[in-house]
Amino acid sequence: MNNVLDDQLEKLKTALQLTDTKHDDLLKLYLEDATDFLKLRLSVTGVIPTEMLAIVRGAAVKKFNRFKNEGMASYSQDGESITFASSDFDEWDDEINQWRKDHTGMNKGMWVNPYEIRQNGRSN
Repeated sequence: MNNVLDDQLEKLKTALQLTDTKHDDLLKLYLEDATDFLKLRLSVTGVIPTEMLAIVRGAAVKKFNRFKNEGMASYSQDGESITFASSDFDEWDDEINQWRKDHTGMNKGMWVNPYEIRQNGRSN
């Protein structure tokens, strides 16, 4: 296991207040899945950006808390009702969208020389 995953696993276990290794394999799977899904949302390949790791952990916490209730949109028993979000990443949409804007060039300007005239792809 790599150092980033080790570090994220320890932070995730702290967030969930787990001190044993009983659920480590499941937690690693949730971290890896959350990383893969977030990469798709961010349109990145390779390593997930460091500033997005908190979102990965948050999504893994949500997934773990739904353990054995996966696939359900809502659950009720004895007057108690629980409803799950349709996406583990919904609460971080603003952060994800801002990261995408900051890293896709959408918020970046470009200087163009108005005196440069191009004809047939060549400068004069």
